[in-house]
Amino acid sequence: MRKTAAAVLLLLGAAPATAQTQYERVGVDATIGVDAFQGDNTSNRPQVIVDVVGAAQLGNGWQLYVRPWFRQARPTPPTGTPPAWDAQLYQASLRYERPGPVAMRVDAGYITSPIGLGLFDTNPKANSMISGHSSYFVPMLPFDTNGPRVPAIASTYPLGALLTISGNRWDARGAIVNSSPVRISIPGVATNPRSTPVVEGGLGVTPLTGLRLGVSIAHGAYVTSAELSPLAIPGDRELTMTAFEGEYAVRYTKVTAEVIHDTFAVPGGHLRAYAWFVQATQTLTPRWYVAGRHEGTSSPVAGNSLGAAAQPSMTAGELTAGFRASRDITVKASYYARQPYGRQDWDQQGGMSLVWQHRFW
Repeated sequence: MRKTAAAVLLLLGAAPATAQTQYERVGVDATIGVDAFQGDNTSNRPQVIVDVVGAAQLGNGWQLYVRPWFRQARPTPPTGTPPAWDAQLYQASLRYERPGPVAMRVDAGYITSPIGLGLFDTNPKANSMISGHSSYFVPMLPFDTNGPRVPAIASTYPLGALLTISGNRWDARGAIVNSSPVRISIPGVATNPRSTPVVEGGLGVTPLTGLRLGVSIAHGAYVTSAELSPLAIPGDRELTMTAFEGEYAVRYTKVTAEVIHDTFAVPGGHLRAYAWFVQATQTLTPRWYVAGRHEGTSSPVAGNSLGAAAQPSMTAGELTAGFRASRDITVKASYYARQPYGRQDWDQQGGMSLVWQHRFW
């Protein structure tokens, strides 16, 4: 099975339902992460993230998952005023699993987007670095001012249904969701896009232990006609996304990489965008590790007021050292550098993070 089940079960350490008592059927895993950066274009106040994952075994292969998520973001310089707490519900879904030579899993409800390895890193404990993926959160420059700005790929939790099947050396999945993978869609958020059906699918192979290679695709409207400016040519704007991903783990080293290719169908032609990252984690001792990430996004050429002659890009990199002070507590220190869109110079920052995670049942 692919990433969603693996991530949730890893956090919860869930055991088979047949071996559980009444209390062991419910698992709650809480994570609190506090981090702060100093340097170019930073604030003096920290960011706080609270991530809670709850799971209940309902019996006969049925499971229920709920994942509320809270954040107080860093203030935007130069105001220094911390924003209000951001409360979101990342996941609220029902799952059915059937083991066998060809295993099957069905997820329905608010689910983790089936595309994007970077979604693993929204949990501060699971993230080897401190910062999140810029490509998943920072919108690209506006290439169609009649519609909303979008990232090359979003950290999204849409409403939908996902079918996953797998064998010993392969996996496949198909999904229908209510929003495009370039639009952030989270239950209860007022700025969610209008619902529109999007088809997603993917294949993966595991040629040898520790190595997985995969490809995913999504197609559908990323902006509906109702969301466009009154001056725009009417009609939905469509997206075709293709994602290539790879993971390799050997001994005490893990390497992960992803490449995203977007094709936006807009009046007058097709515009292309790219996003990518490569990251590695090296465990040095049972308590110490080092990690690094390099990532970037190439936005479509802006077609109107910005008048860009070349495809604008954004690049970021991070180097991190982590220390597992105890089973529940991890301390991280990072050097982070980024080159935002339209800039020739780099912001350089140093960061510290304290992460606490505990399973209550």
